[in-house]
Parts: sequence; structure tokens; C-alpha cells
Amino acid sequence: MAANSLLKQYSDERAALVQNALPTAVAVILGRRRVLSGVHWGGDLVITAAEAIGGAEHVDVRLDGDELGAEVIATDLTTDVAILRAAGGDAAGASTRNGSSVSTAAGDPAVSGGTALAALRSNAPRTSPAAALRVGETIVVVGRSLRGPAAIWGNVQLVGPAWNSRRGGKIDQRIELDVSFDPSFEGGAVIDIDGNIVAMAVPGPYHRVLGIPAATIETVVAKVDKFGHLPKPYIGIRLQPLWLDDDTRTKLGRKSRGIAAVGGVDAGSPAAEAHIELGDLLLALDGEPAESVNGLAQRIASTNPGQTIALEVLRGGKPLTINVQIAERPRR
Repeated sequence: MAANSLLKQYSDERAALVQNALPTAVAVILGRRRVLSGVHWGGDLVITAAEAIGGAEHVDVRLDGDELGAEVIATDLTTDVAILRAAGGDAAGASTRNGSSVSTAAGDPAVSGGTALAALRSNAPRTSPAAALRVGETIVVVGRSLRGPAAIWGNVQLVGPAWNSRRGGKIDQRIELDVSFDPSFEGGAVIDIDGNIVAMAVPGPYHRVLGIPAATIETVVAKVDKFGHLPKPYIGIRLQPLWLDDDTRTKLGRKSRGIAAVGGVDAGSPAAEAHIELGDLLLALDGEPAESVNGLAQRIASTNPGQTIALEVLRGGKPLTINVQIAERPRR
């Protein structure tokens, strides 16, 4: 009897944790063929996976029988975070999650009270820094399909330091999950045993399941909250790869055979104002070697408008260090 009581208590507590997390679970409907999950982040905002959203500008979201249209207000492919604003969200809904506020635009015709999103705002689990996660810790991923909410239990497989994605985005922590992942859970909330949202689940390379930390999501949301959109860094140069022979590579002290050359400079751009010239060879960025065009582009993509970077260039055989202030890419 005692064993059965413990098993029932264990089962009840697991079920209660999932039930408490389900208010965050949103189905994101992309046309007729694709449904993925999302996380109700507060107010009228829904977070989901940017890779899956692609270039969509409008989607539908569903939760607890309510289906709403949603505008895709930001897709950050560098961190795989997309931000949706659901029509009929709560205009007064500045949501406080882990100490940061997310405001919604008052007076927006697509924003009004009394919806499922507004009602669920105060009940949603809170976010938590992923630094508290431990390898082997139990987690649950909650998602939603057209058939209803769903959950899968698993464990934290790996916890590592901050890293840069292949697109150059800074991810606050490396989180890998040991779960039997289904595509419908992409964009779902990763919940720890205390009921906190610690990450968003996304597929990674080699069939891994990654967690995009809540802190990374908050950073993207804060940028959108500040600027009204997601500003993209811009310096205004076009790069092309050049190959170095062994003697030149040795002379320059480079490991890579490739080097990034400036193939064009946009008029009036930060690069033009800093006097970067056609044909400059880019050796380093902020003291770290620039080994390839893609690597350099990714590192620039991970900067923020207003930030100043130091580019070490080779011009006419002489090294120069040029400070360039990152601007926001012009919006067309």
C-alpha cells in the first residue's frame, strides 16, 4: 500500500506540474501543412521557433479552443527566436517575467482585453535562468497540436557555457535535452521540476534537441520592446574570400588558408565613414582572428547597433586598426 501511495503521489505531482504549465502551450498554425508549438510569453506575445516560421508574416495561434490571428513581429534566425503578437491580446498586459517587462502598444487596433491570452497571463509559469539546470535533471516539454495540449518528459543531457549559433547569434547557455522529440513540439516550453520555464525546445544538428535559454529569449524580446522591431546590425561592407599561398599564410601568422577581403563599401555606411577601403584584408575583429567570410559575418551579426568594434585590416602590406560603430540595417 505504501508503495502504491508513493507512486500515486509521484504521478499526481507530475500531472499537476504539467497542468500548471499548459497555459503557456500554444499551437502555431502555418498554413495547412505545418503546426508547431509556441510559448505564451505574456500579454499578447507568443514565442516560437524562427527557423520553422521562415518568412511568414501572419500565422494563426490556438489554445484551449480559441484560435486567433497573429502577426509575426520579429524573427531572429541567429537565436531561433520568433515573436508573434496575437490579435485580441491584452493592451494593458505588460508582463513581468524574471524581472523584465514586456509592453504592448496601447491603442493598437489588434489589441483588446478579455481574450484567452489575457486571462492566462497571470497563471503562466515564470521564467528562470537556465544556469540552475543540472545534467540529469528531469524536465518536461509542453506543446500543443490541433488535437490539443501534449507533454513529453525527459532529462537534461548537457549543460555548457554560452555559445554562438551557426548564424552568429549569442546563446546564453548550451542546453541539450534527452527527449523523444516530435516535430510538433518545436517551439514548446521546457519546464523544470519547480515549474519554471527555462528554455524553448528546438531541433539541433545530428538529431539533438536544444534548449534556447529563457535569458536569450528575454534579450530578443527586450530589443523588440525597445525598438518596436528587431534591429539588425549593419556596417555596410561586402566581403569576398581570397585564398593565401603557404608563404603568405605563414607571413601573416594565419591558420586558415582563406581571408576575407572587402569587395565593396556602401556609400554613407559606417564602414565608409570609418574609411574602410576596397581591397582591405580583414585580419581580426576585436582582437580575435577573422578566419573566414562566414565566420566574420556571423560575428558582426551577433553585435548590437550602437556598439563599436575594432577591425584590424591589412592595407598595402601594412596593418591598421579601424574602429567602426555598428548601425541598424536600413529598413526597406
